[in-house]
Amino acid sequence: IPLDKRLAADGRGLREHTINGNFATLSESLYVAERQAREEVRMRALVQKRLVLGEKERREKDLRELANQARMERVGAAHQSQP
Repeated sequence: IPLDKRLAADGRGLREHTINGNFATLSESLYVAERQAREEVRMRALVQKRLVLGEKERREKDLRELANQARMERVGAAHQSQP
């Protein structure tokens, strides 16, 4: 006997299904929690990006200072070696 015939015979398809009223509350709460979690993840990523950019700028500044210092030392050494 096919499944659809068995289900029709025992009356399962005729029952009315009720949904608990708390389901809507649960669904809304999950939606709000997911939205808040996504916002927090976005904010964390933004803060992390700012930290990385700040670190990169600090490293570039240090390298510029080192390059400038090396240039000054070369200029000073060149002036001292000239008679």
